[in-house]
Amino acid sequence: MKILITGGTGFIGKELQKQLRSSGYEVVILSRSGGDFHWDPSKGEMDFRALEGVDAIIHLAGAGIAEKRWTESRKEELIQSRVQSSQTLYQALKQHPHQVHTLISASGIGYYGADTGERLCEESTEPGQDFISTCTQAWEGSLKGMEDLGIRVVKFRIGLVMGNGGGIFPVLQKPIRWFVGANIGTGKQWQSWIHLKDLIGMFQWALQEKTMQGVYNAVAPEPLRQSELNQQLARAMHRPLFLPAVPAFALRLVLGEMAVLVTGGNLVSSDRIQKEAGFSFRFVRFSEALKDLIP
Repeated sequence: MKILITGGTGFIGKELQKQLRSSGYEVVILSRSGGDFHWDPSKGEMDFRALEGVDAIIHLAGAGIAEKRWTESRKEELIQSRVQSSQTLYQALKQHPHQVHTLISASGIGYYGADTGERLCEESTEPGQDFISTCTQAWEGSLKGMEDLGIRVVKFRIGLVMGNGGGIFPVLQKPIRWFVGANIGTGKQWQSWIHLKDLIGMFQWALQEKTMQGVYNAVAPEPLRQSELNQQLARAMHRPLFLPAVPAFALRLVLGEMAVLVTGGNLVSSDRIQKEAGFSFRFVRFSEALKDLIP
């Protein structure tokens, strides 16, 4: 099978293409820079040769949600980078001959809102009302036309990705390593996470399981309170965790509206990917993930 990955030069994309190639897939990358083929979704431009012989597309493209402060212009950029990339793909698939039968897209558990408290979020749970939810809804909604082209669409709402070399895990480790680790806000907010290896496994599973369609939460079966997550991480790193919690208002002063990414939390169910799609996790508990990430 030949796979086209959009935005495949980031943290998840690099590991995904590595694992796909080692599993025998042919992989090509569509990127603004550094890929096999070039595109510029902001202008609706794409090298259509990228579709030649491709059976499935893994769609990861989109500006980093936590890379810059959320000004009004940045918010618009975050939404448009996702919507325009999907629209550019759709137009290419609509206008040019191809054999693509599957599209697997990244999304996020922010769909449910930045902070959903004690509510258990399943795929059918209503979306939130804040910016992160608005952005994610636009992201998922931009793919609706794909099914009209006869393409099977799978959307993964991804939780906090734990892996070395990028993402949230090195960020969580850093203050603990330097003996300044602390809980954020109450520490009671739920953290729904997934090991990078399981996330890559989900993408591969969706390529093969033709019955999979629609939305799946990409989170491990054992979410944790933030305080427990920090405690387990500190134990694994042989570091104390004794400083007082960082007040939420202090983070809002520094980060603005974007502070909800760390002061909020989500309790998210993994039942559908397990029970309906038959996916088996390698890392069910955070303690198991830590043994792999911090040997």
